[in-house]
Amino acid sequence: MAAHLLTAGDRGAENPLYNVDHLLELWDEIHARVPEGRLWLVGEPSTRLRDRLADRGDILLFGRLARPHALATAAAFDVAPYARTADQGIRAAKISELIGLGVPTVSYDYAVTKNLEELGAGILVPDARAFVEATVRLLTDEEARRPLSTAAARAGRDLDWDVLARRYQSEVLDRYLPPE
Repeated sequence: MAAHLLTAGDRGAENPLYNVDHLLELWDEIHARVPEGRLWLVGEPSTRLRDRLADRGDILLFGRLARPHALATAAAFDVAPYARTADQGIRAAKISELIGLGVPTVSYDYAVTKNLEELGAGILVPDARAFVEATVRLLTDEEARRPLSTAAARAGRDLDWDVLARRYQSEVLDRYLPPE
């Protein structure tokens, strides 16, 4: 999921937030081992990417969706491959959204994705080979995927804005600024 889905040669494709080339390389290996698998891409694909994927029945382009529809689509993911090629130093909002939706996620081991591991909501991997292995395992083994989904859903409930606001009220405001 991204606002834009770009490939080599597209303006802005050097930005790892939008470039899907590495994800597609990984997907080729994953799909060879899980032929019934489908990669769903949510975001506005460039013309070049749309042309590149025109004959690929294993990759579905949803286009840019309104936020509620994008989240509803992502909630149906069995696994979210978060194949960013660089740690950009800011928490990944997509990771938080996927956790909140209860979607197990595979990502490279970056500081910005550590919460996946800390919450038990995903798998962090060191390299492309491990990325493919982890994704294939989660796609083909419901028993391996279920605890990650459960942990992600639990974390999502715990991090809900209303829950966090009540905690802030009781743990900070009521404690340090008691009513007079």
